[in-house]
Amino acid sequence: MIYLDNAATSRFKPLKVKIAAIKEINRSANPGRSSHKASIRAAEKIEECRAEIQDKFFAGNVVFTKNCTEALNLAIFGSQPEKQVIATSMEHNSVLRPLKKLADNGRIKFTVITPDEKGDFSDSLATALRRPTSLAVFTAMSNVTGRSCDVKKYADMVKSASDALVLADMAQGAGHLKIDFSSIDMCAFAGHKSLHGLQGTGFLLAKPEIKLKPLIYGGTGTSSLSLEQPQDFPEGMESGTLNTVGIAALTEGIRWTYKNFGRINSKIKKLTEYLYRQLKNIDTLKIHSAENGIVLCNFSNITCSEAADILDADYGICVRSGLHCAPLAHRTIGTLPYGAIRFGIGWDNTFSEMDKVAAAMEEISHKRP
Repeated sequence: MIYLDNAATSRFKPLKVKIAAIKEINRSANPGRSSHKASIRAAEKIEECRAEIQDKFFAGNVVFTKNCTEALNLAIFGSQPEKQVIATSMEHNSVLRPLKKLADNGRIKFTVITPDEKGDFSDSLATALRRPTSLAVFTAMSNVTGRSCDVKKYADMVKSASDALVLADMAQGAGHLKIDFSSIDMCAFAGHKSLHGLQGTGFLLAKPEIKLKPLIYGGTGTSSLSLEQPQDFPEGMESGTLNTVGIAALTEGIRWTYKNFGRINSKIKKLTEYLYRQLKNIDTLKIHSAENGIVLCNFSNITCSEAADILDADYGICVRSGLHCAPLAHRTIGTLPYGAIRFGIGWDNTFSEMDKVAAAMEEISHKRP
């Protein structure tokens, strides 16, 4: 099997990630709910990950979630925007659907900004900021194209024109990009992608001054006598039992990723460019983008979903086709209504695998007239 769906979930997990997960499975204690040593030790593992996140990104409040989608929902619903909310046309449905819900309920005016021919949002953002704005959301790296977004530049524009909060979607960008967070208020992360952690992990990182309303209500281990949900960080935002196994593993994933950041991204860049050079010679194939480990393409004579099925069934190559939960992004790049084939390259992929992929794509291109 050749796994090229790393943009959805990275296949490679460092050894220390696996060991950390196994250790926590064998220990199995509920963090922060009891006073016995096992519970305290589990809580310490949670706090160890918080400290690692603050060290690698910025010193703020860390709220653990089950994925980046939940983190984005907490940031959007929890910040309770009331004016205009701005989002780019490259956002994931984890951003678009919560904002659509708020707009449908009459809570906000939802404005989607589109890029110019060079992929820049400056003009459309400047126009949108003429209206009172309470929140702006930018994906740091598109899960569809792999293209990075100058979040710092756009965040500075927002701050100079309004008192709006800025939220960055780091689901794809974490582990690939170095970001200046100085003008960004909140960031949502996935643990299972390029941070090389396990599925079921994510987190929201918010500047200390940011106030949020909880998304989920329930047991927090604090203020148990009160039926009112605590509003403090992090306990008030983390109702229920945390994924100690996944969080302990995420600590090691973050450490490994940033210790090897240069090597990881240098290799992925070389593999991306190599696959692009191989595929560009296929006459019936159009390549839409090839950046940051993502190669997006379409055949002119076969649908993306059919091509993906053939890659899987006949060649053992795992890719993702379709709209990638980002329909406006596909509208922006002109790949509606079906979407495209996405190759997601990871640390453990090889040049030999890229050769096999290119050969398979060449064969597939001749399967239809």
